[in-house]
Amino acid sequence: MIIKKGKSINEVKKLILDIGCGDRKLKGAIGIDIRKTKDVDIIADARYLPFKDEVFDHVYSSHLIEHFSHREVKDVVREWVRVLKKGGTIEIRCPWLRIRALIFFLRPTWENMKHIYGGQEHEGDFHKCGFSFNLLKELLEECGITKIKRVIRGYKGIPFIPDCLHVRGIKK
Repeated sequence: MIIKKGKSINEVKKLILDIGCGDRKLKGAIGIDIRKTKDVDIIADARYLPFKDEVFDHVYSSHLIEHFSHREVKDVVREWVRVLKKGGTIEIRCPWLRIRALIFFLRPTWENMKHIYGGQEHEGDFHKCGFSFNLLKELLEECGITKIKRVIRGYKGIPFIPDCLHVRGIKK
């Protein structure tokens, strides 16, 4: 945590890292991405974060984890957990493969296919793996995360279909 001169303990700012922020950085976060955009603070590869161990109170990543192969994703998540303080929160959002496949099955369009395979507008914009809640939960648990919960918002106003797979957990 950072305590600015003249601030009380109740005004302590938590350090938040937004990994793969692109041009939509989480408010108040340090944004890291492999490509330079208006919101990126640090250009770096999400597989090798340029921080010491246990620096951040909150690690957030939205729609990045699916861009790593199933063979490397555990090492990537371990790296994200490495920079998270004990008791800190990790929050990950990614396409929910089951729902995306169902939506494509019901409406096979190029737009719906992009949600499965990525936008493919540049080299890093390809999806290499997919997740269900149980697969992502198991992965996070193997990397030292507990109390994993789903965050559900409706897809296009349909409350029982999540807009994506969105989970939060706490580092042991």
